[in-house]
Amino acid sequence: MLAQASTEFLAFVSLLLVLVFLVVYKNYQSATQLEEYKTYQEAQNLVNEIAFEINLALKAGDGYSRKFYVSKELYGISNFTVEVRDYEVKLKWSKGEVTASILTRNITGVIKTGENIVKNIKGEIYVE
Repeated sequence: MLAQASTEFLAFVSLLLVLVFLVVYKNYQSATQLEEYKTYQEAQNLVNEIAFEINLALKAGDGYSRKFYVSKELYGISNFTVEVRDYEVKLKWSKGEVTASILTRNITGVIKTGENIVKNIKGEIYVE
């Protein structure tokens, strides 16, 4: 009788451990998906901000100049590149990329981390 109770107890504990493992695993998956979502949101916000600055310079006309900043690190991304071409701003990193539309095909200059200055000189957009 005692041996049967011990066996039933071990079966119950084993089942309980399996359930705990499944719950922890599911929470880990959810946390990972949330981190990925936050990373994409942060990247999309930055690329939208850059596109806004370029479009604003284009619409404002000749003589426009304004400083804007690009963070050195985004949420979960420390190594990324920003490209501007074919009416698009594209931010790329090792696990993905995001884009935003702009009103000009190209700009002169490179968008870098830190301080950038966007200028409109005779209808051409320059970034320093």
